[in-house]
Amino acid sequence: MIRCIKRKETHAKRHHQRSPAIHHPTAPAEKSALETAMAQIEIVRTDFRNAIAGLNKLGDQLKSAAREQKASEKEVQSVRQTLRSLQSVRI
Repeated sequence: MIRCIKRKETHAKRHHQRSPAIHHPTAPAEKSALETAMAQIEIVRTDFRNAIAGLNKLGDQLKSAAREQKASEKEVQSVRQTLRSLQSVRI
């Protein structure tokens, strides 16, 4: 009787091995979890590079704006000084 049970198990295993597509269809070319994670890392790296490039550009624009503001303040100071000197002139 034990032999009979073992034969049925062996037969079932062989039968299952012969037609796996019927019982367990596989998905077409799925990426492994590791490949998916590596791809996600590359996406994040690219996003960080783009963010850093954007921050560098913004920093350059802020430096330029600060230079322009400083030049404008100097010009305003010069105009004020000229007005003071003209106000002190008596006719």
